[in-house]
Amino acid sequence: MLGAIQIGMAGLLWVAALLCLKAALHGRRLLLFWFLVVFAAAMTLQPAPIYDIVDPAIGGVNITYFVFHAFAIIALALVDSLVQDATVEGGITRARQRGTIAVGLVIIAVQAALFFGSDWRLTDGIQHMFVSRWDYTLYASTTWIALAYFSVSVARACLADLPRQRRRVTRVSLAFVAVGCLGVLVYSVVSLTNATMSSLHQDEAFTNWSRVPYFAALITAPICLAIGLGLTTAVDSVASVQRSLRERALLLRITPLWERLIADSPELSLEAAAPRLFLALAREPGARLYRRYVEVRDSLLLHPQDATPAERALLEAVERHTHAERADEPRRRLTPVRAGADPASEISAARAPDAPERLKP
Repeated sequence: MLGAIQIGMAGLLWVAALLCLKAALHGRRLLLFWFLVVFAAAMTLQPAPIYDIVDPAIGGVNITYFVFHAFAIIALALVDSLVQDATVEGGITRARQRGTIAVGLVIIAVQAALFFGSDWRLTDGIQHMFVSRWDYTLYASTTWIALAYFSVSVARACLADLPRQRRRVTRVSLAFVAVGCLGVLVYSVVSLTNATMSSLHQDEAFTNWSRVPYFAALITAPICLAIGLGLTTAVDSVASVQRSLRERALLLRITPLWERLIADSPELSLEAAAPRLFLALAREPGARLYRRYVEVRDSLLLHPQDATPAERALLEAVERHTHAERADEPRRRLTPVRAGADPASEISAARAPDAPERLKP
């Protein structure tokens, strides 16, 4: 049961990382993407079925256990840099970046010395138990103390930034991250106390008592962190897909009118007609939609009688869509060319003052 839950959590983290992949390929949200990748890799190594496959493949003797702790430290450094960069005015400083990297490298180096210099690493099933030895407690404490420190730092930054955020999804994301940090803190404190008590008393009384908060924190913390750090990206991705589908639908609907009008005024168009399949799959449908809308509007200024009421309603829908982010501006209506006026000057005057220059085909 626990293994299935852990695999599900790892899968959720990988899904969140995939949602950030497109933005990362364009140079955006790189810290978030790499945090989710490293965190997902760390959580993937936890379930026993995966651990039992991976560990023999990389040399056995519980090297996967060391890799898990190293990934956890790297993930902590990344999420701390991510949150500090997002919440601190002016972004994270270079001194803070260098400090975070230095602390992470020092912790991993100490862990490597303690892990490969001990014999408790040869214990079977070490990933599921506490070893009642001080050298093991010291090794594991490096991760737990780092988890506690970074969780407090990240939670404090999130809570401080929460009142300044106006977007609801951002506030919800910050709240989830803060709750996830609380779970990390509980997991760290329980683990550290458990290992210390086991080393002192050589019994498992505290271990039995601590199972509920330990596993509750172990399960809820990654879920809350994955939701908190991936929610805004997921919402933005869904909105972007919806907008793209809407733009492609409007583009396909306006194309017959555009083709008919441009056939009479080819000098107004900057592109040639394209197959419907190309329009459905083309990149940047919003830019192409806006360009065809402008060209249709220009043509109607010259030939106002060529548009039916249904076609004008379609143009109104396109205008509402393309200017949704400028709702405070007065809407422009299609008006015929005045008698005796120069059509070119009328078309120029009809353009919005801040309308972008025509796009190249």
